[in-house]
This record gives sequence, C-alpha cells and structure tokens, in this order.
Amino acid sequence: MIGLLKIILKILPWLLVVLLLTLMLLEEKLSLDVITGGKDTYQSTILTRVEEMGNLELVKYNFQEVTEVKKAVDKIDFKFFKLPTSLAPDSRAVLISQGSAAGCIDLSAVRKEDIREDNYTLYVTLPAPNLCYFKIDLEKSRLYDLEISGIAKNDQKKFMEELYKVAEAEIKASALKMGILEQTRTNARLVLQPLFENLSNKPVIIKFRMDQSIILNQ
Repeated sequence: MIGLLKIILKILPWLLVVLLLTLMLLEEKLSLDVITGGKDTYQSTILTRVEEMGNLELVKYNFQEVTEVKKAVDKIDFKFFKLPTSLAPDSRAVLISQGSAAGCIDLSAVRKEDIREDNYTLYVTLPAPNLCYFKIDLEKSRLYDLEISGIAKNDQKKFMEELYKVAEAEIKASALKMGILEQTRTNARLVLQPLFENLSNKPVIIKFRMDQSIILNQ
C-alpha cells in the first residue's frame, strides 16, 4: 500500500503538466473568447450623469426694449351720467424694460432608448431645445409717460398688468426670432459631446427629437 502511494506521488506532477497542456491546446483550437457586456455600463453612466445635470441652461439672451400701450377711453361713467369721449383722456404708458430669455435642454427627459452604440460610435438623442424662461427684470425697468387718470382704479391695475405682459411677450418673440433654440442646439453639442466621449471612450453623434419644442411660461 505504501509503495503504491509513493508511485502516485511521483507521477502526480506529470499528470498535472499533461492536463495543463491539454487545456491550452483545447483553448487554442476552439478559440474560446470571454464576452463582456460594456454597453449597459455606458448607458447607465451617461444616464446617471445627465439626470444629475437636469434642465441644463445653455444660452441666455439679454434684452432692453421699449413697450408702449395705449387705451382709448370711450366714456367716463359717473353713475348718474357719462361724459362724451372728447372729454375723457386716453390711457397711455411707456415701459423701458430690461429682461432675459434662456434656452435649455431637459436632460432629465433622456430615456434609455435614446442612447445606443455600436462597436465604434455612441449615438445620443436629446430632447428638443426649449425656452425655459423669459422674464422682465423689474428692478432695472422704468415707467415713462404714465397717463392713466382717465380710467377707474380697478382698471388701472389691469392696465399695468397688461403692459408688463406685453413686454414679456415681446422678449419671448424676440428671442425666438433671433434663433435662441438653434443656438441652444449648437451649444448642447459643444458642451455635451466631449462629456459623452469621455464617458464612453467613443466618438459621439448627438441628435435631437423631432417633437415640438416646449415653451415653459415662468
């Protein structure tokens, strides 16, 4: 029994060598490769990063505008009688305002299916640019030629609210006319393409959804 054990101990190293050589030959003949799934890792990393960035402001336009609103008074009502139009002064106000508008990309709206890749390139589809705000800076805006004595006090407040709404609408229209959404697309590529390329180690092609741009009133 002891003799048999000695024989086994002597030939065991040689058996291990033969086994290792056999495994190496099989691997070479069968070309066994290990397949790793890096695709989901890229997507998960990018999605996490863009969710952290949220609604990304990419361009801001500043404006200084002159807004004039006139309102003709038909009659002055004194309850018991009404004065004719010729005796009632028209209401008029001129607002010299400063304001701003910003173009944004809502990165929190990026979905998993918006990111895909092949062996060489990463493709990212972003939400359409939107005008995330347009507003007047009240501290830097001034009223001139205010003439509202010809209307009742309740109507005076409505008249002033209308004046500021018209001024804000002019800022919105001017920003869109000057191409703020197209500038937002351009800046999105400049800012986000290097970020995505660093995360994926691949060239990146950025596109935008074809849905209608969202205008958020703020």
